[in-house]
This record gives sequence, C-alpha cells and structure tokens, in this order.
Amino acid sequence: MKETIYTSQSPLQAPRTFLRDVRADVGVVYRIGWQLFLRNLKVQARQSLLGYTWMLLPPLVAGLVWIFLGRAQVVQVATGGVPYPAFVLAGVFLWQGFVEALNCPLQQLNATRATLAKVRVPHEAFVTAGAAVVVFNSCVRLLVLLGVLLWFGVPLTGTLALVPLGLGLLLTLGLALGWLVALLGLLYADVTQALPVVLNLWFLITPIVYTLPVGFGQWLSLNPVAPLLTTTRSWLLTGLPAPAPGFGIVAGLTGIFFILNWLVYRLAQPHLIARL
Repeated sequence: MKETIYTSQSPLQAPRTFLRDVRADVGVVYRIGWQLFLRNLKVQARQSLLGYTWMLLPPLVAGLVWIFLGRAQVVQVATGGVPYPAFVLAGVFLWQGFVEALNCPLQQLNATRATLAKVRVPHEAFVTAGAAVVVFNSCVRLLVLLGVLLWFGVPLTGTLALVPLGLGLLLTLGLALGWLVALLGLLYADVTQALPVVLNLWFLITPIVYTLPVGFGQWLSLNPVAPLLTTTRSWLLTGLPAPAPGFGIVAGLTGIFFILNWLVYRLAQPHLIARL
C-alpha cells in the first residue's frame, strides 16, 4: 500500500504535483461520494425518532411563527396578492437549503476529523455526500411547497421550470461560502460557535419573510442571497420571469467564488491535516 505523508509544506512549491493530486481526487469523488450519500440517508433515518421529518420540521416551525405574526398583524407585508403563508414558507424553505449548503463542508469535515489524517480519502468526497443530502432535502421541501401552493390556490406557471436554476445557484453559493467557513472552522473552534449567530442575523437582513423596504432596499440588496432568493421565490409564486436586480452579477460570481474557495481549501489542506 502506498504511504501518504502529510506536511504543512505549501503545495505551491510543487504545482504540477498539486494539480495531479487534484485531478486524481476529482476522479474518485463521485464514486466515494455516492456511497457516503447513501450511508448518510440511512443514518439520517435510523439515528433519530423523526427520521426524514427533520428536513421539514425546523423551517416549518420557523415559517409558522412568522405566519402567526402576520395573521396577528404584528408584521404587515405587501406580497402582491400572494397568500402570506405561501410567501413565508417559500422564503424559509429556500433559506433552509442555503443554510444547509453553507454548513455542509464544516459539518462533514468535522464529523470525519479523525479519519482525514489517517485515510487517504479526498475531502471533497465527504462534502459531496453531504451536498447530495442537501439537494435531496431541498427537492423534498420543494415538492411539499408545491402542495402548499395548490392548497392556497396559487397558480402554477411556466416559470416553475426556472426554479431548479435559482435553487441550484442558492445551494452553490452556500457551498462556496461553506468551503471558506470549513477552512476557518477547522483552524479555530470559535467559528463553529459564531456561525449560528451570524446566520440568525443574516436571516433578519434577508427578505425571507418580508419584501425589500424602499428606504433600505439598496443596502439590503448588497446581500448576495437576496437577489437569488427573491428571484427564485418570484418564479415559484408570481410567474414573473424577470430576475431581481443583481441576480446576474451574483449568479456569475457564484461559480467563480466556489472554485476559488475550493482551491484555497485545497492549498491549505496539508496544513489543516498537520494540525488535526
């Protein structure tokens, strides 16, 4: 068996070896990731009493709280004729997918921390398996959301065909940020503690349960999640194909940001393993 020695030496000192290792790892990520994905689905069902219900319960509870506030007229939002419960659940379900994608790399790598330094398995395989679970959960929520739309009499339009594009961009943006969070989180435990606080604040400044206010809309639109989420929700609820301002810029930068953060993680990987 070939022995692999991890050191904190920068891979940039041997760029050809670095690129060769990346290409070799990418070649086996799908096969290993698929096996880990199937295992994760089984574990998700077996190691909890509610099983797959957990993919719906947290966003559903959060959505019901805001629906209650809306019914009590504590929160008043102009939704353009869309029933407020459908508006809220669409936003919360999309946000939940983004959050799961962002948490995915750090959660998967933390869970396999003891394995990473002992077994020569590409880190991307664990993240790919976790990302596949995120996609699976998001698709199930989307099916439930379609049932909610039918229940409230929201018409299903042709722009539903664009929803997978918007959802895919949201999940990719989450994974892109997740690689950076994983890099910092494996180095400093404070990141794991601070992340829920940051996400709670991020939830409040993202138009998930409200529409962008006129006075502060230009500032809140700097939030990269906002144009992706509002556009995808519009495709779900209103049938308007025009994307929100900034959608094209964020969509274009998302792919670039994903690749750059992944490469940064790959460059830091020997140093991370040396510290595990």
